[in-house]
Amino acid sequence: MRVALISLDYYGYDKYIVSAMKELGIEAVHIDIYANRYQYPNLWIRFKNLINKTFFESNIKREHLDGLIRKELSQYGKQDKIIIIHAEWLSPKTLDFCSSRSKEMIAYHYDGVQRMPAISNTFDYFDRIYSYDKKDVEKYNLEFIPNYIYEQHDLKKKNGIRRAFNISSLDKRTPILEKVAQILDEKKFSYEFIVVNRKQINLYTPKIRTKIKYLNKMVSREESLEKIKNSNLMIDIQRPEQLGLTFRVFESLGCHKKLITTNKDIVNYDFYNPANILLIDAENIKIPDEFLNSEYQDVPEHILDKYNVRTWVKRILELN
Repeated sequence: MRVALISLDYYGYDKYIVSAMKELGIEAVHIDIYANRYQYPNLWIRFKNLINKTFFESNIKREHLDGLIRKELSQYGKQDKIIIIHAEWLSPKTLDFCSSRSKEMIAYHYDGVQRMPAISNTFDYFDRIYSYDKKDVEKYNLEFIPNYIYEQHDLKKKNGIRRAFNISSLDKRTPILEKVAQILDEKKFSYEFIVVNRKQINLYTPKIRTKIKYLNKMVSREESLEKIKNSNLMIDIQRPEQLGLTFRVFESLGCHKKLITTNKDIVNYDFYNPANILLIDAENIKIPDEFLNSEYQDVPEHILDKYNVRTWVKRILELN
């Protein structure tokens, strides 16, 4: 089977899908939009493109992307399946071309339509569409599949570490994270929270004085994973417009870490165990000492296997 994955692999998750496909004997290729993204050579070209986008419906970045995908798919030849993660990045012309180069088109979205409305404009190009958000699955008649465990490490007892970790973007979740940090400070529980603002101008002022680090560049997937390994507790603050489980949840599962989350739907998953997962109310955060001080309880292997990236690949490709 020949499968091409097309994605904007900004966070480095999608490469694990390709590795899993290759392990399963699939002839897989990855067209990484992020690794091959267009970069403005100077401010004049950036300004010129802004004018063209606004008044002439011309976009040099989109044209670069269209050309990249055409070139790569032409090189790789006809595919049995093409998987596109977040197809809203692609133009109708490019989606049509992808359809002509594959027997089957599959979409996956780990953002909701409410947050990315343009997602719904791409539905007609696909034979099957998967989403991690149950609300979108029901509303748009999609197929549900959660995110996946991309790496597994049995690190729950490493050096008796007591440290919480979170990395997230600067947005509406940040004040909630600050409240969590304040509580952990009061309890003298160590933490490393990183908030990333990718905008060039940062006008945000923290509402609470904590030890949160505010950065203007992303932390690499490798560095982030190392920080997870050196913690025993992860924090997951849900975006208010989303229901799906973030990768924070699956990182905590894969690395045998406790989790504090605001996502109410987590109680409906078979790996949920209140000894390992603390559901908090963002408006009234309470973190019991008992939860912070108790040991992690192992999740059965047969449950973990259900969320492994290899299982994810088998399901999305409909393999036995």
